[in-house]
Amino acid sequence: MVKNNSSYHKNYYPDEHSGICVVRRKNESDEDLLKRFRKKYSKSGIARELKERMAYQKPSEKKRRKRMQAQRLREKEEEKMQQMRERYLKKKRKQQRKEAKNHDRSSRRQSVSKTTEEGTDTRRHRATG
Repeated sequence: MVKNNSSYHKNYYPDEHSGICVVRRKNESDEDLLKRFRKKYSKSGIARELKERMAYQKPSEKKRRKRMQAQRLREKEEEKMQQMRERYLKKKRKQQRKEAKNHDRSSRRQSVSKTTEEGTDTRRHRATG
């Protein structure tokens, strides 16, 4: 279902939906146009398929390549999860230090208020101290 909204139609180029084709947009530079074309081309997978079809690959080689690619993806994912864990632990340690610091400050305030309630002047002790 197509909406009759002017903002939808403003950026709609029907020619771009047939194959790898890009249409120059309003105020678009040559670099941006080439960038969009390259992105569409790489996402289409034509270059990868062409490279694969240039030479025969034995089924065992295909399986081995697929297995190696899966292993690389797993390792990359594990590395990403490890980095996330490290960031989480770092943030947690920082928060614990902050809470401990606040706890120390509040306990000092309570001890100072107790000594002033007992009748001793804390300023005099600090000055002579």
